Parts: sequence; structure tokens; C-alpha cells
Amino acid sequence: MHCDDKRTLFILKENIERSWEELKTSEFDEIKLKEFSDALVEYFDLKKSSN
Repeated sequence: MHCDDKRTLFILKENIERSWEELKTSEFDEIKLKEFSDALVEYFDLKKSSN
């Protein structure tokens, strides 16, 4: 895995953690749920493609 990919995955992971906290405080608002879902998909797509 290239170092740029590792950095991108790290940033995406932080985005997932931030989105999760926002989702919890929003009482699972539909928009926040979509943002969290998108963050997960983006993270796992990159992780899968970089292996």
C-alpha cells in the first residue's frame, strides 16, 4: 500500500469517527445517517482497491 493511500485511509477513518459522533448526537437523523454511510463506503472502497 502506498503511503498516500495510508494517509487517505487515515483521514477517511477520522471522517467516519466524526460522522459517527455527529450521528449519535443527532439521534440518527436521516441526513447524518447518509453521511456516515457514505464515509464507510468510501473508506472500504479505497481499502479494497489498495490491497
